[in-house]
Amino acid sequence: MGKQKIIKLYLLVAIFLITTLVVYGWRRSPATVHKPDMTQYFKQIGPYTLTRIIPLRKDLVEMLKLDSYLFADYANSSGQVTLYIGYYYTAGKAYAAHSPLVCYPSQGWRIEEQPVRHSFTIGRHTINYEEITTAQDELKELVIYWYQAGPFTNTQVYRNKIDMGYNKFVSNNEQHAFVRITVNLRKHSRAQAQKIAEGFISAFYPKFVRFTEIQDNNS
Repeated sequence: MGKQKIIKLYLLVAIFLITTLVVYGWRRSPATVHKPDMTQYFKQIGPYTLTRIIPLRKDLVEMLKLDSYLFADYANSSGQVTLYIGYYYTAGKAYAAHSPLVCYPSQGWRIEEQPVRHSFTIGRHTINYEEITTAQDELKELVIYWYQAGPFTNTQVYRNKIDMGYNKFVSNNEQHAFVRITVNLRKHSRAQAQKIAEGFISAFYPKFVRFTEIQDNNS
């Protein structure tokens, strides 16, 4: 192993240890979180109207250790998307969210295209996300997803933990989330689905950022 690779390895180990210490060893009590009801808060997203709430089974909510979630369909004149937000109040649940690369195959879906990373800028915000295509029987979907920790977005669990550690250390804010947006590829071409998803994200993301910034809804 070359000298540069050894240095990089030591650096990664150091970052991991520091992040683990901050996330799990920092004894400062987390701030109490009181959020608005997600269904009501996201009932209308710009020109997109909530058309269907999809409840999760109790055992799934428990397995994912969700503090709050939203799983729903939205539609406007351009098309329909399905939005899932798994929301967590504490850093101790850093590994609770499941990547589609894990949960889709376990539910009988095929991953037809491996992840491709993208960045999408909306005003002052940049979203770092991955997209895949999945299929099951007659269903086929474009799937876009990312992890959110405060203002930071990423597609890797380890990087999400680093972002959470930073937020906890700087602002005592441990909130984080997993976001997934899907578009039906049987009804739309890939280019159309991409355009529909980006249109929805443009309307959704600024409102979602405002939601993440809410610490105490009772104040």
